[in-house]
Amino acid sequence: MKMWQRSLILACAMLALFGGVAYAQAPGLSPVEFRYTGNRTAVWIVAQLHTLFGAFVLGAPIFIVISEWLGHWKQDPRYDRLAREVTKVTVILFSMTAVTGGLFIFVLLAAYPQFTTWFINQFYLVFAVFYPALFISGTIVLYAYFYTWDGWKGEKKGRHIALGVLLNLICMVTMFVINGPTSFMNTPVKAEGLSPQDILAAASLWDKIANQSWMPLNLHRIDGNVAFGGFITGLIAAYMYMGAKTQEDRAYYDWMGFVGSLIAVGATLFQPFTGLLLAYEMCDYDFSFCPYMMADQLSMFFEMQGAMIGLLFLAINYYGWLSLKRVEGAEKVRMTVLAPIVMVALPFVMMAVMNTYWIPDPKSLAFLLPLVLAPFLIGRFIPLTVSARTVIKIGFLMIIVSDAIWLTPHGFAATGANMVAGVEIPSDWEFLGSMPAKLSAMFTLVFVTVVNYILYNRVIKQGTILWGKIDFASQFVLIALAFISIWTMGLMGAVRSLVKKYYHTYSLVPDLSSESFTPTLSYSAWWITGITVIFFAVVSLAVIVALRPSSSKSHAPEGSPVPVRAK
Repeated sequence: MKMWQRSLILACAMLALFGGVAYAQAPGLSPVEFRYTGNRTAVWIVAQLHTLFGAFVLGAPIFIVISEWLGHWKQDPRYDRLAREVTKVTVILFSMTAVTGGLFIFVLLAAYPQFTTWFINQFYLVFAVFYPALFISGTIVLYAYFYTWDGWKGEKKGRHIALGVLLNLICMVTMFVINGPTSFMNTPVKAEGLSPQDILAAASLWDKIANQSWMPLNLHRIDGNVAFGGFITGLIAAYMYMGAKTQEDRAYYDWMGFVGSLIAVGATLFQPFTGLLLAYEMCDYDFSFCPYMMADQLSMFFEMQGAMIGLLFLAINYYGWLSLKRVEGAEKVRMTVLAPIVMVALPFVMMAVMNTYWIPDPKSLAFLLPLVLAPFLIGRFIPLTVSARTVIKIGFLMIIVSDAIWLTPHGFAATGANMVAGVEIPSDWEFLGSMPAKLSAMFTLVFVTVVNYILYNRVIKQGTILWGKIDFASQFVLIALAFISIWTMGLMGAVRSLVKKYYHTYSLVPDLSSESFTPTLSYSAWWITGITVIFFAVVSLAVIVALRPSSSKSHAPEGSPVPVRAK
């Protein structure tokens, strides 16, 4: 895509944004009925696509700049090449973010004109001033960062990295600003003894932005965006690896896929905790949110979330296992027997402890911390060891067990109302549907993954990596990881929106339309799958356009081939 084409797309998107804000001030707007999808689903589709593109565009610059800095610091051309290639894809997807953002404003105005008018007026400075200014600034800095890559080399490299840091600051502020209105719809400002309308009339713009779920949502989206960007980087690497014509290119894209997945995994490990923090703050705001999500109409959504997260962690660890096969000397690496013992014991011990002492009770930590830290603190003094492959195999087993625990529902019906014996969990197994069981399963997934990556780090320190010699199936795993992460983001985005029940903005603006109901998981899954396929196709096309073989080769560092054998 040429510069003038990108500029035209961005100009149209900005006109759409400004036009939408201006149009929202017009009185007497009547809603439009969207055929085939309905108004609510139409808004959902466009909003979810915009969120997915935005997640990558906001997350990718973080590791782009880190990668460029590492390349400059280590004098390793691979990092610079990775940063540049991901930037090429980011520039194209940035245009799509702008297009879907403008489309979202117009679809929302068409479907719900009264609510949209009210909502934009509540955050007029955000939508009319702050967000456009940040968006335009981000656009200018992104293009300047991309087009100065060749000119700012050598002594000027620090200047280019500083420009990337500025880009990340703008992206971060943009996310924080737009998360204000987004979180406000779930947890608007409130105070005891006053009606929501009275509070809203007296609230400042900052009060509305800094609502109870604003900061937890920011934290959850930071690590979510970084993880998402890492998985998409792995997707890019997998495509290019499959099409590589030379061993040098295969070696490079094998390395790129590993780095992308490593970044994604590191960020993914924090997501359960920031997600729990977000859920906790929402439940603290209004306790009815919690049973509605976990034990009522949205409970099946969380069962599906458990399946997807379990599949995600299984694929992550399977990729790590395949990665071991390209390391000479991996079979010689061993680990303390305490590691697999703790893997097996952790979910059951944690479940028992939490039924008595709820985290973060100091008594619960007194039991769990020594258990978790035992392999790392005293494992080196234990003479009994097992092979790396044995540890990974036991890890696979515990991921499956943990996912089975997570998937065990409170009951076999979507709601506990009118429960009969035929749809109840047998009394001997009821504990598997409890919150302690779910948290134990989640912590086990994280623990197994951490152990496996510590093990892999030991392997690569003692052996020799044969970049480009990885099993070809690993590339399909990278593609699957990207697809799973996209689908899961769509699922949990739907949950966060549906928790408002029959409100546009909870407790303030009710949705009185015929579409104001909680859809079934099957209905939602069909649309989530469709949205995922569309996003996946657009990203794939962007990779083809941005990283054609001729383009890739032209920017490969001359005289600095990617080593096939490396520590």
